[in-house]
Amino acid sequence: MKNITLWGLVAGAAAATAIIVSYKRKDGTRLVDELQNSANRIQENLSKFAFKLKKRLLHNQSGPNGEPLYVDMYDRQFYENEDGRRVYLEMT
Repeated sequence: MKNITLWGLVAGAAAATAIIVSYKRKDGTRLVDELQNSANRIQENLSKFAFKLKKRLLHNQSGPNGEPLYVDMYDRQFYENEDGRRVYLEMT
């Protein structure tokens, strides 16, 4: 019985997704397009927020040649050299 209910939910979700994807408005746009644009705006805003937060936390620090600094999960600061390898900064 549980298996039938689960398959019913999956089929309903698939049908709802198909309807949303294929639904066209009178002006020719689709609901999916609006959702995609909304997701893109959210991603851009999060990216801007993360950049501002990084600048605030690292106090506009940069690597020796102006490379951006990053912080790993152990709170060690590093930058990436030309080869793409991490170069850690010594903390005093």
